[in-house]
Amino acid sequence: MKIFYPAALILLLSFSTHSFADPAQDASSDVLEQMFTWWNGIMNTERELKAEDFARYFTDDATIVLNGNEGVRGPVQMPEYFQKIRELTEFIEIVLPFKEKFQSGNKIFTYHTIRSTRDGLEQESHNMGYAIIENGKIASVNLARFSLDK
Repeated sequence: MKIFYPAALILLLSFSTHSFADPAQDASSDVLEQMFTWWNGIMNTERELKAEDFARYFTDDATIVLNGNEGVRGPVQMPEYFQKIRELTEFIEIVLPFKEKFQSGNKIFTYHTIRSTRDGLEQESHNMGYAIIENGKIASVNLARFSLDK
């Protein structure tokens, strides 16, 4: 038992600090997971959202399409787009690892959830779709999203 508690503490600390690691250092993840890890790390802070940060992950003309509607195009528009989301929520997180993920050619298919708190109410959305990768960056994210009433 004496060994168990320190070992458990070390394990918990390793999990809690993992999300702050530089995603570029994680060779086992793809650019989509790297971007979501970065996104999770910045969205619940006061740090400025910058186009050049989005440009590390997205092509110049990348699109994010949700339920068939283009929400944003290109890293230049992304700070304003995501700032609006930030202002509408008290907390938001893309749950990693994904529930399901596989890659075929230049497409990464995912099923993942997003947890958020808005006006004090916890919400969870289910997201299914794919990202198209071009030259190591995200060229498009196309998701179908739905939420279940709690």
